[in-house]
Amino acid sequence: MKTVSRILAAGVFAVFAAGCVGVNGTFLVDPLIDEDITPTDFNSWLAHEYQRRTQVERDVDMEWTHAGRLAEKGYAALNGERVLPWVPSDWNVAPGDMGELEAQRARLMAALDGGGRQSAPEACAKAQVYYDGWLEQSHDNDFGPGFVGPVQPHYVESERASYYQWIPPCEGQGVREFIVYFGWDRYDLTDEAVRVVEEIVAYVGQWSGGNVSLDGHADTSGSAGYNVGLSQRRASTVRDALSQRGVSSGSVEWFGETRPAVPTGDGVREPLNRRVVVEISR
Repeated sequence: MKTVSRILAAGVFAVFAAGCVGVNGTFLVDPLIDEDITPTDFNSWLAHEYQRRTQVERDVDMEWTHAGRLAEKGYAALNGERVLPWVPSDWNVAPGDMGELEAQRARLMAALDGGGRQSAPEACAKAQVYYDGWLEQSHDNDFGPGFVGPVQPHYVESERASYYQWIPPCEGQGVREFIVYFGWDRYDLTDEAVRVVEEIVAYVGQWSGGNVSLDGHADTSGSAGYNVGLSQRRASTVRDALSQRGVSSGSVEWFGETRPAVPTGDGVREPLNRRVVVEISR
């Protein structure tokens, strides 16, 4: 975030804390949309996604009250607060929709509290904000206590579908890939390679298991036969490093120079091709 934006955020929150902000944080809407947010961890991804959703409410739905509520959550995330998905019972939602929304909030909270914020920050942030969008669009848009929405069913389904797209990777389902790189004609681990191995161990431990497969590769410098053996030694090195840290590997294969990440001619020392690809499926 730019320095000016940080000062603005602090100033806006000072006003907000003093009780001077408009109804439901509407005074925060434009400042949040103007923020320069670079997503890195869960909270910054969350702020980025609430920024996007706030702009949709302002520019598409022209619903300033809900835009303000979303902006409040975006600024809270920027300030490092623990921001949770909305609770369905706090909204005026059709009774027939309540069961699914409550069940999916429980599912989302289990994923978030189960390590998703750390292991899949982008996916979990998007799942949370799309969930809030789904809930908000299912609401009656403040048209009165006797009017139970949704006002725009196609918007409800859009947010709902996007939530269901992002909740599986937030839960850690699917395949996560790590790449361990090696020096030229080397199969020992560099300091950076050790860091990646430790990251793999932490990821597997986060989910208490997973199927781990390793593929060894080489660049095209050296003979094809030599590179087969070199890629095998690289895969074995990573397998052994993981085993020493309590992580067992399933399939371990090696392909020499036949599956380059960056296609090159023969005899090319390409660093991105000197690698072991580690895939973890759950």
